[in-house]
Amino acid sequence: FSMAAEARRPTIEVKSMGENKISFILAGTDASIANTLRKAMISEVPTIAIDLVEIEENTSMLADEFIAHRLGLLPLVSNRALDPLFELAFRDANGQIKGFQWHHESDEEANCEIKFEMDVRNNFEDPMDVTTNHLKLSHEHGGVDQSNCGVHPVEYDPDYPVVIAKLKKNQAIKLTAIAKKGLGRMHAKWSPASGIVFTYEPVVRLNYDKLERLSTEQRRYWIKLCPPGLIRFNESSGQVEVEDKIRVGIAYSGECEKVAKNEFGPEFSDLVSVKPKCGPDGQPD
Repeated sequence: FSMAAEARRPTIEVKSMGENKISFILAGTDASIANTLRKAMISEVPTIAIDLVEIEENTSMLADEFIAHRLGLLPLVSNRALDPLFELAFRDANGQIKGFQWHHESDEEANCEIKFEMDVRNNFEDPMDVTTNHLKLSHEHGGVDQSNCGVHPVEYDPDYPVVIAKLKKNQAIKLTAIAKKGLGRMHAKWSPASGIVFTYEPVVRLNYDKLERLSTEQRRYWIKLCPPGLIRFNESSGQVEVEDKIRVGIAYSGECEKVAKNEFGPEFSDLVSVKPKCGPDGQPD
């Protein structure tokens, strides 16, 4: 049983998880696995997005294609994305690639799609915002009841829905949109995340010998100039300490090292050092 074999047994520790963001530590492996996981999260997680748009009326300032593109990029919340009966777009029941179809002859195909409708007209003098609140879920599609399908636009803030277009007086937009299940590798609109990045866990070390050569005021001044998230000044002890929760972006920015060099001279550029945490094989973990 070798250390190399042990290093290939990855573990995941979730550090924080919110409604729109998750942060976790991947250990016991190397960057190739981390990058593979990142790519899989971007391109292999099924989501639902608007794929087909049929515009019946559009007298706004935006072209039909522009509105269709904006609708396609609207993030949709869906409880059906992982439903095995909700097939991926472009494939039939046998897994064969199929062309886009607007009208459906069977309930089986309609089960794979969600229909939205929009019919809005500005009858007032002031400009009007057309938002996701105007994108209504159709009650049925192809004879299939959609009332409890669980698909709707994301509501980041109910008071500020996503603006799709603006209408002047007597302008209108009327359309039908079909949402399908897909993967990020088919089109970016099906990607479940706006950004997924990884970096090596930092190990922060302070040079206490050189810190002792600085006065308390110099230490405090140095910390004041450094961006927050890496080190802090302890007022009780007068010492410099590493933050409990390190901001990785700040750790690898080199800003604290630059400040020390500029304020105290080149010999103090190593007051703090940041290196990737290494595993048992000596490689970054």
